[in-house]
Amino acid sequence: MSTAIRDGKYRCPQCSGADFDITSTRWTCTGCGRAYACVAGMPKLFLDERLGAHDRKLRDTFYDGLFGQFYQVMMPVIVMPVRPWSLAWPYWLAYGVTWLVLVGLAVAGVTLLMTPGEQGAALIPLGLLAALVLFLVRNRYLGWLMLLAAPLKWVQSGKPWRADESFADVHARVLEPLRTAGRRLQVLDVSTGSCNSLYRHGWMSLDADYTAIDLSETMLKQGNAAMAGYGVGVDLVLGDAVDLPFQPDRFDVVLSYGAVNGLTDPAKAIAEMARVAKPGGVLLFLDEQMYPSAGPIERAYFHRVLSSHNVIHHCPVESFPASLTEVTVAQVYQFYYICTARKAA
Repeated sequence: MSTAIRDGKYRCPQCSGADFDITSTRWTCTGCGRAYACVAGMPKLFLDERLGAHDRKLRDTFYDGLFGQFYQVMMPVIVMPVRPWSLAWPYWLAYGVTWLVLVGLAVAGVTLLMTPGEQGAALIPLGLLAALVLFLVRNRYLGWLMLLAAPLKWVQSGKPWRADESFADVHARVLEPLRTAGRRLQVLDVSTGSCNSLYRHGWMSLDADYTAIDLSETMLKQGNAAMAGYGVGVDLVLGDAVDLPFQPDRFDVVLSYGAVNGLTDPAKAIAEMARVAKPGGVLLFLDEQMYPSAGPIERAYFHRVLSSHNVIHHCPVESFPASLTEVTVAQVYQFYYICTARKAA
């Protein structure tokens, strides 16, 4: 049995039509007949043949790979050198244990090699060591993290950071007028991942309907489970950030956390975010950007670990569409910015 959707929110990626017939397994555009399969009830509203090369690579090898499958652990590990000790100590403990294992295997292997009659036994620790080193080489950002985390923490301990406008301040500035809007708002989170940022940074305090989109099935399934666990209703869609499957002028708020810099075409992604925002609507997105006084170790960590999968490494204000006004870029942490803007009314 199928149901018709004619609310005007969604857009067929092939013909831009707004009407769909849906079942539990597919959405079919009534305009062009293109069928889009569903995963766990979530429609795949994108054309695989149009995906950017970098977007496809990140989806297939990163977010649908080790990083995405263990995202709740991997993300805190990546940022542990720049998080407070009170939050990061379990990951520092794991970091220390990993170094002890690596050194211990090396010492055991060399000792056995130098012991008469024990050379064969040395293959066990040396084989395990080789396997761990190969893993770190294949996942280079983790290898560089092992080398840089401790020196970076030492460097940063002597360089206290205070933002002119903090992460919390930016969100308070944007959220305050939205809470008194006096109408039901429409909120879109682009490249939502596990929906963690959508849920945790104040957006749930709004009188709003929520829509979230991501290209990775692995990540969006985590988001689906998380929001269901929180009891929050959200429309989840598998889709392409540079070809958003939504009609123009649909959302009061368009968000994105940690995605823009890593897309094949960041400028097009921002143009898409602006396109689907209502006139007067707000855009807010966060991503990696070094603070001006970063030193050599900090720059190595930024490029080799934190921003290693990105296409650009700063807020691309130079390529914003003319429709965006009131643009503000705040360096909220040493390695992160938040950009806010408003679509011209």
